[in-house]
Amino acid sequence: MRNVQDFTRRRHECGFMPEHRRPYLDLLITMVLFGTAFPSSKFVVADLPHHVAAMLRFGGAAVVLVLLMRVRRDGARFSWRDLGIAGAVGLIGVFGYNLFFFWGLTQAPAIDGSVIVPVMSPVITTG
Repeated sequence: MRNVQDFTRRRHECGFMPEHRRPYLDLLITMVLFGTAFPSSKFVVADLPHHVAAMLRFGGAAVVLVLLMRVRRDGARFSWRDLGIAGAVGLIGVFGYNLFFFWGLTQAPAIDGSVIVPVMSPVITTG
């Protein structure tokens, strides 16, 4: 039976980076992706309606995730009920968020959005 330590050891034996530096690379990639979301999305909504941009952004991500799930050797199997629930949650939560995200970018500068969104999440959840 394989355990987490075996997987971790094997992954780092053939890795390209020392163990202690990997979190910094992950943080850098996350900062770049999150930091460019507002300015790049502002360019997108200049040429596309906000509901189309939201559908393309997360519809494309859903296709990629389904393909990755099919490629994995230990690919998880889901029932149709589970997929229906996940689809409904995604439609309401993720698509709804992005619909309003792109709509907001058509109404205000991207810099305002990049300040409002991170600040409002803790304010709403703790208030």
